[in-house]
Amino acid sequence: MTAPDAELDTVDAELRQRVVDVMSTVLQRLLEREAPVTEDMHLADELGLSSSLGLELLLELEEGLGIQIDVETMNPDELQTVGELATFIAGHSRPW
Repeated sequence: MTAPDAELDTVDAELRQRVVDVMSTVLQRLLEREAPVTEDMHLADELGLSSSLGLELLLELEEGLGIQIDVETMNPDELQTVGELATFIAGHSRPW
């Protein structure tokens, strides 16, 4: 497993922040949540994100950011928080 800090060093910080911003907005809408979504929130435990909503989230992120996410290398067990998922997406995506 890659250390989160080491992975952060290899991602585009601007893209990662855009991912966090769009992800927070999409999650608030999908989960019908008024309170803000922050990077340290757990996707399943704290936000209650199901696998079907997770798929919808990824599709909306791809469309909203104009990227294609490499889901083949995704390990859900390592992507438990909003921030961890944002770091993965920023490091494992490419523009359309």
